[in-house]
Amino acid sequence: MTPDEIINKYKELIDIGEKLLPLGGFDFSGYNARLQSKYTNWRKDALETFEQTGPIGFPYKQKILSTPNNEYFYQSSVYVILNCLRELHEKIKSSPQLIETPGQEITDLPPLNSTVQQETGESGVRVLKPPPKRAIPQSGKSETASVSVAQPAEWSNKVYVIGEPDDILYAQLLQFLHEIGIEEIPLEREHGKAIVLDSFDFDKSARYAFFIINEDDLSYAMFEIGHFVGRLGKDRVCVLHMSDVNFPKNVPGVLVKPIVIKLEEASLAILKELKMAGYKIDL
Repeated sequence: MTPDEIINKYKELIDIGEKLLPLGGFDFSGYNARLQSKYTNWRKDALETFEQTGPIGFPYKQKILSTPNNEYFYQSSVYVILNCLRELHEKIKSSPQLIETPGQEITDLPPLNSTVQQETGESGVRVLKPPPKRAIPQSGKSETASVSVAQPAEWSNKVYVIGEPDDILYAQLLQFLHEIGIEEIPLEREHGKAIVLDSFDFDKSARYAFFIINEDDLSYAMFEIGHFVGRLGKDRVCVLHMSDVNFPKNVPGVLVKPIVIKLEEASLAILKELKMAGYKIDL
């Protein structure tokens, strides 16, 4: 891409981001799973454009990648990317020479004495010496800071189960969890009504959630699911629904299992997911 094409690409990405911003989810209500794929494509284009801009774009790309939960469609996620796009767009628009696309000819080389040292030998002939090696810390370890991973609090064998208590899948799931030694934390909803997410205390020892979804839950279920993905992380939420419910098949970070007749159809997949999440299964 030429510098002009890159500048125009930034303008295009900014326009898309400004339209996406008001549609993103909030931290308390969950990410917007319905438009997650559109956000993911926009985010990918932005990261690639920062890469194509050259070294000046690398810090912005790194800032986005290091922002927690930025891969999910929250308003805060869009805001971070949009600010990076706007800031760098203004810089390269006023100074296009800052753009260094791959394959661009390098015209300004640093002076020789910036990379090597010159020394005059006894014979009067100049001898080039390599630059001095960086001093190694006394500890013998690399200067790269080690990243310490915080250990989670002691996990329990509890999972959240969200659904209507008179739903046949809800009852089958509770029975299955009891059989494999998993304790449920039930969040019972009234038919056709959303859960008031701010009204319950989140159990930090639980690390997985099951949603039993019917046709009347579709209007608000995505926000509830997004809330739990934000709390628990990706691949720690499972949605179970009868096959006649029109629920999206590909929700990022969520296992979706349509059931034709009974829960047994998904039992092996559920066992696998729980084991991957670190649960102890009694069989």
